[in-house]
Amino acid sequence: MKIVLISGDSAAASRINRYFTPAGYGFIHYVNPLKAMDNFSEIKPDVVLFHESEYPRHWKLAVKFLRENFSRESSPFILLVDPLFNEEDAHKAHFLGVNGLFSIEDTIENLESMILRYKVAPEVRKSHQLIPVGETRMDFMFMNPTNLQLINTHVLELSTFAAVLKVEEAYKTADLEKGTILKNCSLKTQDGIINVNAKIEQTGVILEITFLDGTGNWQRDVQESIEALQ
Repeated sequence: MKIVLISGDSAAASRINRYFTPAGYGFIHYVNPLKAMDNFSEIKPDVVLFHESEYPRHWKLAVKFLRENFSRESSPFILLVDPLFNEEDAHKAHFLGVNGLFSIEDTIENLESMILRYKVAPEVRKSHQLIPVGETRMDFMFMNPTNLQLINTHVLELSTFAAVLKVEEAYKTADLEKGTILKNCSLKTQDGIINVNAKIEQTGVILEITFLDGTGNWQRDVQESIEALQ
């Protein structure tokens, strides 16, 4: 996962680099926001962190540049803000395509937690051998066992062991907890529907699940769906 930081604060950049790089994240730091914007299309950032108070006149332009080629889902934009950032600017940021606001007074651990609302941690992708689905339409449906509501999600990454899902209506999954077992789920691919049980590994707008049925025809069908993506 490539994190792009746009900030003139070298000390903050160093702290972020020391935290994320050993955990397997790629880290690129730009002091010049215009140069960063010019390189968005080449770098294809997974996450952009922008220090608002360092460049108060450039963050809106940076969001615009990013959103011309990358969606909120593919490249989340997180604005690092100080206490003076007001509510009016917050509404404007959301309208322009900013995914989240993060206080510069908060901890780096909480910054990672915010990033993981939108992206999968590098060690999870590696251990579960996940492959991005890309533009292929693949849905995963299940019943929320706590309120019996039907939940439809879009598959972002997939393997025969696990999947990463984007929840359409987050309020329907707000009460789900890590470790919850989901029974009789449906993975809808271009070739048909595969039924499976799963366990929730990470909650939020982005759900991480592991499959509990990993043998026989089910595993073969999932493997064929993965091969069709490559």
